[in-house]
Amino acid sequence: MPTSPIFVGSKAKRLLERAVWNDTSFLALIDVMDYSLLVGVDEEKHELVLGIIDFMRQYTWDKHLETWVKTTGILGGPKNESPTVISPQQYKKRFRKAMTAYFLMVPDQWPSPTVVPSGSQTDVCEENTQGGTCAC
Repeated sequence: MPTSPIFVGSKAKRLLERAVWNDTSFLALIDVMDYSLLVGVDEEKHELVLGIIDFMRQYTWDKHLETWVKTTGILGGPKNESPTVISPQQYKKRFRKAMTAYFLMVPDQWPSPTVVPSGSQTDVCEENTQGGTCAC
């Protein structure tokens, strides 16, 4: 997904962000982590269909212990390296950040082209840079 994001309009992006925000807030509140987003395409309606899925599990005492052991390196392994098991709050933040990178917004309407005043290209370039260099 990072190399092939899905482009959505501004309204769809806002709705997606709100849904992800609400769902991840709820999941973190009940100490759930390890979820994913499934994306499908409804070809008849020309819509994306989304849902949070996967092996969701609670961040119980054994997961707390696993995080602590892996972070401290107490039983061997690299010390101060990011653990594979993270808290629901950390998971929520990481998930939200990933969603902003996976779904990019495209403008609903393209802005009108800028009208360039009459004159040579050099004159316009000099006005825009005010003494700086110009790549015109």
